[in-house]
Amino acid sequence: MKVTVAICTWNRSELLRQTLEQMAHLRIPEDVHFELLVVDNASTDNTREVIESFARTLPIKYLFQIEQGHSHSRNMAVENASGDIILWTDNDVLVDPDWLVELVNGAKEHPDAAFFGGKIEPVFEQTQAQWLKETWNKCSPAYAVRDLGNEQLIIPPAGFPFGANFAIRTQIQKAFLYDTRLGRVAGGMLGDDEINVLMRIVDAGHHGIWLPRLKVKHFIPTDRATPEYVCKYFVGQGIANLLKDKPTMKSRFHAFRVTAFNRLCYRWKKKRSHPDEWVSHLIRGAIAWGECLGWPHRGESLKTQSDAKTSGERQ
Repeated sequence: MKVTVAICTWNRSELLRQTLEQMAHLRIPEDVHFELLVVDNASTDNTREVIESFARTLPIKYLFQIEQGHSHSRNMAVENASGDIILWTDNDVLVDPDWLVELVNGAKEHPDAAFFGGKIEPVFEQTQAQWLKETWNKCSPAYAVRDLGNEQLIIPPAGFPFGANFAIRTQIQKAFLYDTRLGRVAGGMLGDDEINVLMRIVDAGHHGIWLPRLKVKHFIPTDRATPEYVCKYFVGQGIANLLKDKPTMKSRFHAFRVTAFNRLCYRWKKKRSHPDEWVSHLIRGAIAWGECLGWPHRGESLKTQSDAKTSGERQ
């Protein structure tokens, strides 16, 4: 079996260095070959130098994607992948030494599964702030945390894996490319690119398997452990709602009103009430504002995509 490990990155060279240093300690089964594709999405820092510094310790290949967007970078990785399975991770992740071993074992045990997901555990650069501890059940989506338990199971839609730790059989991945209207662009927070792909795969009759021992740690720098970062994430979720034509608001005006109300409540309650209250207003206001921003483009991306389904998706 051959596994393609793929990372897409933009201007996070030192975090990427940390990820690659950890990856150099992977245990590789004797009957497995792996390649590592790192797609540089037009970084302006020393990303290329960092990647090339690992040429002697990892089977690494540098790819440059000039068109901004996570989905553009992912599709470039898919185009260049030569493995039987593509194993996706991020530039701020520390993989478990047995990461590849567990994927290969799971793929052999479940030959009919199209994709696989595993645990993502947060690791904070500094001590986790008290407000974040007390509201973790609400804020954790912003940090790509995923844990469906310690038993293998068929992954339900509510438990689809996040981009930091999932794998798709290459033949299926090539039939289900990433919607370039979804996914982060530069410093933006529009997501749902992998969720959209996995939903389409399931709608076509395939299924995924949760592998509890397929584990990574997601490094969270101090500048992301903030209310501002949580807000930015949920604004992106609101925009994604509109691109999927699944708004939670009745109209753009309704979204604006909800935004204004919750921003006022957030500012008033932040210094006067329990974090659970003001974080709830922060999140509701952020989602509403994202939908307000995205309303003119409601459903454009996925309706167009639905009309252009490939024959591979229908198989």
